[in-house]
Amino acid sequence: MSDRSMDGRPMRLLLVEDNAGDARLLQEELREIATARFDVLHVERLADAVHVLGSASVDAVLLDLSLPDGQGLANIPRLLSAAPSVPLVVLTGTDDEQLAVQAVHEGAQDYLVKGQVTGALLVRALRYAIERKRVEEGLKREEAARQTAVFREQFLGVLGHDLRNPLQAISGNAALLLRYGVLAEPQRKAVNRISISADRMARMINDLLDFTRTRLGGGYPLTRARVNLHDVLRQVVEELEVAHPMRRFELTLSGKGWGEWDADRIAQAASNLVGNAVQYSPEDTAVSVSVRDEEGGVRMEVHNWGLPIPQERLPHIFDPFVRAQDMRSAQRNGLGLGLYITHEIVRAHGGLLRVTSTPEAGTRFWLCLPRFETPDMSSR
Repeated sequence: MSDRSMDGRPMRLLLVEDNAGDARLLQEELREIATARFDVLHVERLADAVHVLGSASVDAVLLDLSLPDGQGLANIPRLLSAAPSVPLVVLTGTDDEQLAVQAVHEGAQDYLVKGQVTGALLVRALRYAIERKRVEEGLKREEAARQTAVFREQFLGVLGHDLRNPLQAISGNAALLLRYGVLAEPQRKAVNRISISADRMARMINDLLDFTRTRLGGGYPLTRARVNLHDVLRQVVEELEVAHPMRRFELTLSGKGWGEWDADRIAQAASNLVGNAVQYSPEDTAVSVSVRDEEGGVRMEVHNWGLPIPQERLPHIFDPFVRAQDMRSAQRNGLGLGLYITHEIVRAHGGLLRVTSTPEAGTRFWLCLPRFETPDMSSR
């Protein structure tokens, strides 16, 4: 580290020392070691130091503990309260190791004894003090950012839980009206739109809860059971065929398809991938879903002929709140958590999820799941 500030100007030091002789000696030491690299502001009172810190940019403080308006270690927090991010070095005539330790606990970066200070020692102490303070401030910012993220994710989780009850009431009453209500056709269409919108909101809330669970360290709790992936995918594709009657789906199943997985979570992941393919591809193209056995597991692929995912987005495609394509090319649907949640589900099963996307070959998401079979299943 040089004896210049980040913007190239001389390092500006605030010297708080009421003894004119000591102050002059210190400034001479600095000039001999580092001519014109330090700009020293000298004050004799603590109140003047507080005023300078509030009105001028200072890179470091040299503080005497014995001043006309302040004595001892109490001087340190008074100055730090005025400029918490400025490194402070205590400069005193008392050679007391216990006092030095207490000074550091109060927030000082170093403790120097006047009679033992040379110019080289002082410059080195200032360099280290400034660097240590920068590291401390960086750690504080990281911790503040972490706490903010945790609070945000906890808030999303609480919000998701609290929204569920009124949303269930909306969905339930809409279903009752559709089943038993004597409704004119315009009324039936309006209630049906309410029901569809409520279902979409429910999916968003579930995505938020899944997101907060993974981000807060809970992960995805899996209920493994003997499952045939072929059956899971048939059901997922059938549901999407009902939701998108004008789209064409191609389902290719080969191999055994058996393994120990969480059927509901696998269905959720598959539905996210196939639904994403429907959303981002032209209506006159097919969405292809295939499954085949691989050594120790199964491989599932979902392919569509939509616009290719921009290459700069591919490394971040499974990050939360990231969408596959520019939203100008597709209708906004959901929170941008589907691929993130799918990735976490696959990872919880010990699998891998990858994507390739080019204009020539289309977009293909593929995942590999280990079977995790117990010995009595090996013959299935």
